[in-house]
Amino acid sequence: MGKRMRVCMFCQGKASTREDVWPSWLTRRAPVSGTARIYAERRELNLGSWPIKQPKLLVKWLCRSCNNGWMSRLESEAKPVIESILDDTLDNLDASAQMTLAVWAAKTAMVLEAVDSDRTWFYSEDERNLMRVARVIPVRTSIWIAKCVDQSSVYSAAENLRTTLDDDGIHAYATTMAFGSLAIQVVTIRTPVMIPAGVAVTYDVSEGPWDQTLVQVWPITQASQLWPPKHGLVGELGLDALTKRLGPSM
Repeated sequence: MGKRMRVCMFCQGKASTREDVWPSWLTRRAPVSGTARIYAERRELNLGSWPIKQPKLLVKWLCRSCNNGWMSRLESEAKPVIESILDDTLDNLDASAQMTLAVWAAKTAMVLEAVDSDRTWFYSEDERNLMRVARVIPVRTSIWIAKCVDQSSVYSAAENLRTTLDDDGIHAYATTMAFGSLAIQVVTIRTPVMIPAGVAVTYDVSEGPWDQTLVQVWPITQASQLWPPKHGLVGELGLDALTKRLGPSM
């Protein structure tokens, strides 16, 4: 993708600030290790992964109005929920906490895309604008959280999955992030226009006790979810398994 004018990725106003993807209150608790990875796959062809090694993940596609306005308010709402998980003081997530986590995770998945401005972003301008004005999570999005064990730093990876090499097939985008004992995975599926909105679309999942490891927070299926789950993800290998667990259905 060619050079694009620096505009805010959410409101299309003039981008006027460079911000770290991770808020300071979070990185104080889970130090940034300096490693993030972007994975790309198409069908069974692995296009490789790109490590990003830097002390911070800076994004230059934000404006002060968004950063100090709706994004700041969302951070203030998400902070006590996330900190209660990191402090091991939470034993269940009510619908409000699930919604807050889901919106925060979807917003963060969008912002993480802007770390790499040289590729075409998965989330559309309309989806980012709806997130800004109404906290709308993109359609066909699922979000899970998991407990990490022996994992103290910040981790992020994105995986681009397609059923075909062109834009005619199903396109899924999975973002996995973790900070300390909390992991989050956001998966959004893009379908061809001929597939009606009400038709369920699934993806292949690797073997593993995922139903006892992941807690779904979006779509909300239960008014209250027990926390933590029975199993946890051990170290970076566990996070890698979470990142690689999905594949496009053939």
